[in-house]
Amino acid sequence: MIDVTDETFQAEVLEKSMTTPVIVDLWAEWCGPCKTLTPILEKVIAATNGQVVGVKVNVEENPQLNEAFRVQSIPAVFALSNGAIVDTFTGAQPEAVVTEFVNNLLGATPGAPDDLPHGSPAEGSAAAAGAEPAQAEPEEVGPTPEQDAAEVRMAELLPTVKTKDEARVEFLELLEVLGASHENTADWRKKLSSQLF
Repeated sequence: MIDVTDETFQAEVLEKSMTTPVIVDLWAEWCGPCKTLTPILEKVIAATNGQVVGVKVNVEENPQLNEAFRVQSIPAVFALSNGAIVDTFTGAQPEAVVTEFVNNLLGATPGAPDDLPHGSPAEGSAAAAGAEPAQAEPEEVGPTPEQDAAEVRMAELLPTVKTKDEARVEFLELLEVLGASHENTADWRKKLSSQLF
């Protein structure tokens, strides 16, 4: 993981995230939980063989980034893709949680490649029986009422995400409600990043 500063953030994080997902670890020298989390992040990111880039930001030495992310407690970890924040967590987490966080960023199902030989007959018969297409059909019909409501609320929250932590957290939760497959999700992520940076 490389150290990023206020001056290098644009090139090392925002621009790089347009081609490769970037995980930003916000930490400080005096933070005990940070020293527990950082080695776990380094290990899990290294296991992606370059599919994910990891960077560290010392919040005490980089006040502009501390302000941009509205950090109230550390460690705080943000995942960026295509110039937008797509996921976040705070506090030291066990390796299993960090692995799931990174796998979600890659759009991977944790453990799927290893599990396929064991689970494929059951999965195959479910697909053959038509179970999966039937489940996927409602998504094709159009946005659900929950997704419509989420977009309305995100529009209300957007002006306040930079100054209010609870608004930013709620916004990220609503992005989950919208889902990665929704046609407007990428736009909302870009709007969020524009507000924060």
